[in-house]
Amino acid sequence: MVDRKKSELVESIVKGVYYCYNNAPSSVIYKISRFVDKEVDEIKIRKENKNSNHAGVQRNDLPGRFKVIGKKIYVRYKGKDIATGCGNTPQGWKIANKFWEGKYEEIDSILSGEKDASDTIANIFQKFIEYKIQYQKTTQRTINNYKYGIYSIFGGDLNILLNEKNIKIALDNFIKNTAITGTSINNILRYVQVFLNWSSDDDNQYIANKNYIKKYKQTPQKTIRPPYTEDEYKMFVNYFAKNNAEMNYFIQFLWNTGARSGEAINVKISDINFKKNYIVIPNKIFKGQQETLLLTDETKEIIQKIIALKKSKTDKLFSWSSKVTPIKLLEKVEARLEIKISGRGFHGFRRGFADRLFNSGFDMPEIQEAMRHRTINTTLEYYKSFNKTNIIKKLNEKLK
Repeated sequence: MVDRKKSELVESIVKGVYYCYNNAPSSVIYKISRFVDKEVDEIKIRKENKNSNHAGVQRNDLPGRFKVIGKKIYVRYKGKDIATGCGNTPQGWKIANKFWEGKYEEIDSILSGEKDASDTIANIFQKFIEYKIQYQKTTQRTINNYKYGIYSIFGGDLNILLNEKNIKIALDNFIKNTAITGTSINNILRYVQVFLNWSSDDDNQYIANKNYIKKYKQTPQKTIRPPYTEDEYKMFVNYFAKNNAEMNYFIQFLWNTGARSGEAINVKISDINFKKNYIVIPNKIFKGQQETLLLTDETKEIIQKIIALKKSKTDKLFSWSSKVTPIKLLEKVEARLEIKISGRGFHGFRRGFADRLFNSGFDMPEIQEAMRHRTINTTLEYYKSFNKTNIIKKLNEKLK
């Protein structure tokens, strides 16, 4: 038996709502009506969705296999997920069938040759490049990187369909057959990923929107090159003192400041403050910011010798415009002196500077300041590799 009090309460609420509805202004009545209609429609949709499974509600005369990803309907056709843009509802399935009818006719005409192919890698990549140049003002250098990435992965023949199967085959073959380093592999994959992301975005939808590259990314082994030793440094100085004065002073400058070679080459005389013992240089990572390279008395003497050696009146301390010439000189002499270690380069002098700081008993914060490391963790990385060598040396001495 229904509780009488509850029944009376419901009756009173209904009467109150009915009274308000009939006596309210017409604008309020209109809003209430629209709200009620909307709620009723949504209840119907929820009921339909709950009581029926829409998957497979498709025309049998069309090829391909419809599938639901999330709440959206896609068509799986020849290894490609084609988005219909329709939701998983009865109305959505009707529209999806109509969409696929038109889309299939387009693809069929491409395959039969009646219409030019628009979904080969070559054609899609050309559209991608045009988009990058026209809308994003991408530089030619970056465009060349995109091209290098695509040709590295897919080879010379780009007249194949851009689909999940062909992407997977190309990536598998690339990883299996390449002999380049993990870092180089990741650089190529990064540029190809940009192209694939563009090809699968809401505006293009040539392929399904997923991360094709993720499982192929490499974890490069971090190789720490050894520093130049005091003896190796003296060998360079002795050699270049007879053959190339500027290179001689350049190496002395790196050895005594711990500067990076690119920073040193771009030092301006006007940025050198002899009174305050520093040189103002741009930050390597945070463009627009500046930092200071600390100068010892010995370094100031070296700089004065470089200035005295200068033949041009330019503000640059060194004459080179890039690292190309000096690095070639360095590698040539390394080989001649039989001290060449692949990949060491000018950074070996910076590491040698750090080792001298550790050996001299400087505190970590002091070394961080002298090396201009952004965080103390970078300084600790230097210390760990340096200390490992030192421990082995002590073990050899103590455990004889």
